[in-house]
Amino acid sequence: MASKKTQVGFALLTMYIAWGTTYVGIAFAIQSMPDILSMGMRFFAAAFLQFLLVGFRSGFSQFSVTKKQLTNTAVLGTMMLAAGLGTMSAAEHVVPLSAASLIVASMPIWTGIFRMLDGDRPSRASVLGIFAGFIGILIILQPGQTIARAGGNQSHVTVWMFIILLGNLSWSIGSFITQRLDTPKNTMVLTTFEMFFAAITLTLVGLGTGQKFSDFFDATAQSWAGWAYLVVIGSVVGYSTYNFLLSNAPISLVSTYSYVNPIVATVLGLIIFDEKLTRNIVVGGLVVLASVALVITSENANAKKAVTSQT
Repeated sequence: MASKKTQVGFALLTMYIAWGTTYVGIAFAIQSMPDILSMGMRFFAAAFLQFLLVGFRSGFSQFSVTKKQLTNTAVLGTMMLAAGLGTMSAAEHVVPLSAASLIVASMPIWTGIFRMLDGDRPSRASVLGIFAGFIGILIILQPGQTIARAGGNQSHVTVWMFIILLGNLSWSIGSFITQRLDTPKNTMVLTTFEMFFAAITLTLVGLGTGQKFSDFFDATAQSWAGWAYLVVIGSVVGYSTYNFLLSNAPISLVSTYSYVNPIVATVLGLIIFDEKLTRNIVVGGLVVLASVALVITSENANAKKAVTSQT
């Protein structure tokens, strides 16, 4: 039996790989699949697999929730998964993996801002991190600097980067309000319902914008491989591992995925898709990652002080 430390280390590595490679899975899937509709089908499949996983492990009675919990979960699934990953799947036709992943990595910065607006008094380090993070994002979003992915329209890159930013903002707001809402206590049940409602939203949006099931099923083997990877590794394995880490490791360690994932995605984008690193992505990315690290470290330190003062 592996030690707790070994299990946590393996889980961290698994999460880095599972979520860092998600951008590659999306890129492969949307090569021949309708972008929005394929993500809807991804979450239907992932929700079903996780439903079976939780049901056979802990009992299907775990999915007995109140109407209010179901409504709140539908809101969260739509705000976080549908908006966050729906925009990402459409944007990756144009935006390189490096830029996309760095914009998403800025989520702790937005969360810090929401906490400030809610009356929380951040440390000077958090304020500095938030301010620097804004600068980093602006550097990344400089018009005309980022080179579009192969086959993408260069004139649309900046617009789609802003769309990713809006999707990330929606995800950040959803993350911020989660603890304030009445939701299922079992986090695996919560994510199962979130994926299910995200699937409904994305499928309806995809169909409403003219995407067809026939185009989804008539895809290349490479797209199917990318889609299957997203279902099994990106969703089921990724969420299961994340929930394990939340229960067995300090949040400061779990949060490191925010600045490890972009590194994984950037390296894979260079190797697999021959993407080009431009100065704005390198400089802005370093600023964003340093800012995120500063915000996370500072907030974790404040949380420890709060716990100490209460004991």
